Amino acid sequence: MIFLLVLIVSCGQTGRNDLQDREEQLLKKEHDFARKESEYDALLAMRDSLRAEESKRLRPDTIVQHWPDSIAGQWSSRLVCRSSNCNNYVIGDQRNEQWEFMADATGIYVKTYTKNKTTRLFKGSLLDNRISLVQVQDSMDESRARVQMNLDLIGAKIMRGTQTIGTLGDCQANFSIELTPTER
Repeated sequence: MIFLLVLIVSCGQTGRNDLQDREEQLLKKEHDFARKESEYDALLAMRDSLRAEESKRLRPDTIVQHWPDSIAGQWSSRLVCRSSNCNNYVIGDQRNEQWEFMADATGIYVKTYTKNKTTRLFKGSLLDNRISLVQVQDSMDESRARVQMNLDLIGAKIMRGTQTIGTLGDCQANFSIELTPTER
């Protein structure tokens, strides 16, 4: 009987020691995991900052906050409809507008005018010799047309490109654009 009692007490003590060892191992693993997790978070932050820096280097248009002198100012445009599935745009239609390439603290823009009345405002980006313009949406404009343009600088006195107008009703019209500077 005494032997059985000693055996039970020693097994209980061994079980407690075993449980304590397991708890210590678990705490050590949790500490190691927390350390690795913080290292991982630091690496992710470093990766994100490197990607942001590389993106700035690869996209110089985000740095440009003014049009070059050869572009800034007034231009005359001639737009010709080249394709359309819209009721209000017919192939061969021509439009003449005045464009003003301007900049402010928020970016570079183009305002278009017909008969001295502003018709549209476009946010611009310049990369190499290519200008991309996207219409700034006006909350009062009920047409909900999406207008995008791409222009190539052909020389100091001419730009050519395309304009795409799309509406919610799957209507799309494409125009060719030719710009020449207004005499200054």
